[in-house]
Amino acid sequence: MTLIVMTVFAALLLVGYHWLVTTAQATLRQKLSERGLSLTYSRESWSILGGITLTDAALRSLPANDPLIEISELHVDVLWRDIWQTHTAVTSWHVKDGTLTLHDQDGAVKFQHFTTDVSLRENTIEIARINTDNGPVSMAVKGSIITAASRDSPETKVPFKLNLKPVRSVLAMLSFKPGGGTFAITGSFSVDLRPAAVAWSATLHGSGAKLELQGVPMQQADAEASLSQSELKLSSKITFAQGTATVEATRAGWGEQPLLLSGTVTDTSGHKDTFKGQEIGKTGTLTISNLSGNANLVELAHNIPALSATLPQDVKVTSFPDIVLQDFVFHAGGRKPEWTLGSLRLRSAAALVVTVREHPLVIEHLQGKVSYDHHAWHFDDLKGSLLGGKFAITASYDGKKLSDADVTLQSLRLETLVPWVGKLNARLENAELTLTYRGIIGNDPSNSTGSGTLDLVKAPVVHVPLLDQAYHLFPHILHREHPHDTGEVRARFIMKQGVAMVEPMKVLGQSIVVTARGTVDVNKRTVEGHGRANVRGVVGVVLAPVSVVFLEMQVRGPFDDIKVAPLGVIGAAKSVLHNAAKLSSLVLREGVSVPFEALGMFSKERGKAAE
Repeated sequence: MTLIVMTVFAALLLVGYHWLVTTAQATLRQKLSERGLSLTYSRESWSILGGITLTDAALRSLPANDPLIEISELHVDVLWRDIWQTHTAVTSWHVKDGTLTLHDQDGAVKFQHFTTDVSLRENTIEIARINTDNGPVSMAVKGSIITAASRDSPETKVPFKLNLKPVRSVLAMLSFKPGGGTFAITGSFSVDLRPAAVAWSATLHGSGAKLELQGVPMQQADAEASLSQSELKLSSKITFAQGTATVEATRAGWGEQPLLLSGTVTDTSGHKDTFKGQEIGKTGTLTISNLSGNANLVELAHNIPALSATLPQDVKVTSFPDIVLQDFVFHAGGRKPEWTLGSLRLRSAAALVVTVREHPLVIEHLQGKVSYDHHAWHFDDLKGSLLGGKFAITASYDGKKLSDADVTLQSLRLETLVPWVGKLNARLENAELTLTYRGIIGNDPSNSTGSGTLDLVKAPVVHVPLLDQAYHLFPHILHREHPHDTGEVRARFIMKQGVAMVEPMKVLGQSIVVTARGTVDVNKRTVEGHGRANVRGVVGVVLAPVSVVFLEMQVRGPFDDIKVAPLGVIGAAKSVLHNAAKLSSLVLREGVSVPFEALGMFSKERGKAAE
């Protein structure tokens, strides 16, 4: 008898359970239908203890039957106690390590390793948890959805559709490179399906270490975000290998509006810049419209490989200036990230050290403006001091040559060129070089083409090129000037592919003027030309048979062994040539070749040759 009673009870329980499940399904289908939706699945199984299992469950829009939400496997439990207390159908929905796919008119968004626990009662869906592990981004959030039907008449109801633009926008912002750390998101959300336009909001927190976003490595990233159907507000702090950044981001709506940015960047010394800009997610373009301050941007740029690769590797900033930067544009959407810089103006003086042919070149009091356009740097009226003098430059630099260059070097101490042009005579320590140049200056002198002027002053007369040679060639008619007297060299030249055509060069002493024409080949390191010395009368010197003598000379040879030889005399007896001979002189290398060789001081090949 007991067995019969238990059997009847089990049958009634099974029938009751089936009735409740069927009633719950019918209620659910009715509510979904009111919203223009239907629930489909490929297979259904159920039991008293295990509830209902729907395989390949999909929420679809009617009448097209297009999928809106797809879940690989959905478990549904009937909550008997809640049903008994509320007298309404209450169910619990579960997904464990499944796949969730969301659809809208622009396509699908898929979440792997999706787990959720949801309870459905009356017109409310309570979501105890949504966990997903989608590559480098994990999420653990909770929330609620109000599903009560709108008071609008059925004729005015808008069919339920998903709009995944906010989801795609957030995912684009979180497109961290796989294989690194995980950016973990926690928070809560709410959705109200009653209005014709769905209302929703979310408050999220994210944190992660050892991340890489759009090619930028990050040691640590933390963010707080407030989202709704109408806006996004985000605050974040990022720690790089060198320095930190704080970013405030806002977006009005979820269309094609840009993400507006503001914040600070701070270098390892605590110096700070403030900035404003925007990011367009569709094109992957970041624009910093304005940035100002004294943070070391060279140091910070090394955090971004795409920027670091374009920075001069042989430049070290020893004192970074206060600057104003405008219109920095970083394109991350292409195969190879690219960037441009509208302008960077120095509001205070900078100091840096440039390694030139393995020797440091110290540049101080640097001021001016620079820009960058994918392929070349542009220098606009850069001024500063180096090598004991001053310089000014306007040019474009592509890593190989200075183009459209307008260069002025003023009063450079000749002795400071020793590391690049070799040993000079110690008597030249007070000599000064001034040079102007317009044209192209290449890393290799053969790429240098232009024109300019050259002045060498405060050089001892006995170390001024051609003067000393004239004294040796014509000892009977020239008065040897005092070693401490000074002379100078003035020259105009035209440079073509590393060969300077001098037209003319004047060498001035107290009793002699030498005019020379010829070529200085910086490629072959040779000099060839002719000089004429105009010997003027000097008290105590007898010039016979005339008072003015012109001495013709030939100048020829490599930089290290330039020879001067007499060609003839005009206005004097030929006996004055008695002591004439071909002479080898370091003086000519110092005065003639050194200034032009300085134009090739940035050539690695020339450096090896000089050694």
